Amino acid sequence: MSELYVVRNLTKEFPAYKQGLIDSLLRKNVPQLRALENVSLDVKEGEVVGVVGESGSGKTTLGKIMAMIEKPTSGELLFMGKEVKDPKEVLKNVSMVFQNPLTSMNPRMRVKDIVSEPLGRYDEDAVKDALEKVGLEFSYVMDKLPRELSGGQLQRVAIARALSRKVKFLVLDEPTSALDVSVQAQVLNMLADIQIEMGLSYLFITHNIAVARFIADKIIVLYAGKVMEIGNSDKVLNDPAHPYTRSLVESLPSLQRKEVKPPEGEVPSLINLPKGCRFNPRCPMAISICREKEPPLIEMGDRKVACWLYQTDGKENDS
Repeated sequence: MSELYVVRNLTKEFPAYKQGLIDSLLRKNVPQLRALENVSLDVKEGEVVGVVGESGSGKTTLGKIMAMIEKPTSGELLFMGKEVKDPKEVLKNVSMVFQNPLTSMNPRMRVKDIVSEPLGRYDEDAVKDALEKVGLEFSYVMDKLPRELSGGQLQRVAIARALSRKVKFLVLDEPTSALDVSVQAQVLNMLADIQIEMGLSYLFITHNIAVARFIADKIIVLYAGKVMEIGNSDKVLNDPAHPYTRSLVESLPSLQRKEVKPPEGEVPSLINLPKGCRFNPRCPMAISICREKEPPLIEMGDRKVACWLYQTDGKENDS
């Protein structure tokens, strides 16, 4: 599979607060919140890349940048082999589905107009095709308002809207987190079928490890804006190398393990990040270098891990 979307050394900063008049007159610098730092990944044609991590890890920011909703502070984006210079060119082939579909829809618009909105005109054939792909009957939902639909139907409409332009790449930001478990399973199966049928690539953002395991080919684990681990989803989630990835996997209930162990402590402030590895204050395996120096992404065969516990040959370092 050839590479569809490439991200290199992506960094995104936001001002911690809006600069006031006094701050401006005194030329006082506003602290910067670093949501992402030197994030690199690639998405191949027909591949699903899952992005996991706790709230505040930078998952949604990454998705918005790749969907051309936010601009990066620095870094390089390449889409279909070309450097992204004009976002409008990328937007022809990229769309995003948000976590809460109701807040992303005009409550006064009918479903047929919501789905056709990205087209810039009403195209009944395109709307009908998109709605049928997500399992909704055109004649039943076409004239309904968002408030007349269930949560599952709303999310299907949001997905149909994203598909109406025949895109190649879809950013899905927690698309099932607000749904009942049974509806969540239906939507996940539908997304998997659509992805295969249309040959789409997904960036699938989720905090649910089980969902990531089901749908993703590749996993990228983010923590406080940095990549902790990236690689094949089965290997990363079945045999996690980074202590943070292990803690996420161990927080997932299973029939084989009665005790659930969520990560201890709190996610650090993105304004005052800890020295060294930013996970070290919460890491049960931290060694002295972890508190002094930030680890690079170390090659470990088919994956990369940002952890000083591993040498460059991929063997665990017990020192």
